[in-house]
Amino acid sequence: MSKIVLTPLVFATGATVALLLGACGKTASNTPAATATATSKFVAIARGRVDVQGGLVHVAASRDGIVAELPKAAGDEVKAGDALVVLDTRQAKIALDAARAELNAAVAQGSLLRAKQPALKLRASRVLEAAVAGAATGQSADDAKQALAELNAEIAVSDANVETAKQKVHQAEYEIEARTLRAPVPGRIVARATHIGDVVSPSSGELVELLPDAPRIVRAELNEGFVNKVGVGMTAEISSETDPGKPQTARVTRIGEVFGPSKLNESAQETTDTRDVECILELPDNTLKVGQRVQVRFLPATK
Repeated sequence: MSKIVLTPLVFATGATVALLLGACGKTASNTPAATATATSKFVAIARGRVDVQGGLVHVAASRDGIVAELPKAAGDEVKAGDALVVLDTRQAKIALDAARAELNAAVAQGSLLRAKQPALKLRASRVLEAAVAGAATGQSADDAKQALAELNAEIAVSDANVETAKQKVHQAEYEIEARTLRAPVPGRIVARATHIGDVVSPSSGELVELLPDAPRIVRAELNEGFVNKVGVGMTAEISSETDPGKPQTARVTRIGEVFGPSKLNESAQETTDTRDVECILELPDNTLKVGQRVQVRFLPATK
């Protein structure tokens, strides 16, 4: 009976085969196909941030001045037109008083000139009749006519001065109004960066940040590989990154046309060459807070 001798080469080959089979078994569970099977419910996944339609409203001073009043505080609800910050208006009121005085003077001057008009018209008419009758010279009639024409010209200038004075009054009133910062839309004050007595100017930046009463949205960033899988009208599950809880269902309302760098990357170590497209989704309610980071899982389009 012959013996079979196993050489070291055979043992090495068997070990190699065993290692290769083991490696294949381990890799198979991490293939894209396995990942796709695990997440087959969704066609795309993206990061996003909660925002409000139209964005937060930033109110800044349009004039230099000293803050005199702060009628509203952070957290207060406001209506469109409500005063948020009132600057000192004493100097502007002095300018308004001066403009009104100038207007009154121009109106009085016009009244004085118009008071002379009837007498000059009557004189010009009588001198003309006398000249026709031969009782006065033609030169006298021309002089009376010229005086009436000059008076009418002075009245026209006076009327123009009155209009100019009115515009100065309107300008002075506007300057007073411009020193009151008002809410452009209804909403709630979320931040106020000024105090009574502060000296502010247009370069001071925003004084009040307002959260408008508008629908909440999600600004998601779609990676280049997912753009063609998502369309307007599709739905997605929105869940907070820190507290997933029960996800909300949102609807895709717009997909951007331009690729750009991610605005949600917080780590400098993340790749900076990733190009994303902004995708806007409309939330069903205002449960999530503006600025909150969320994960967006896009569901397949319904047929």
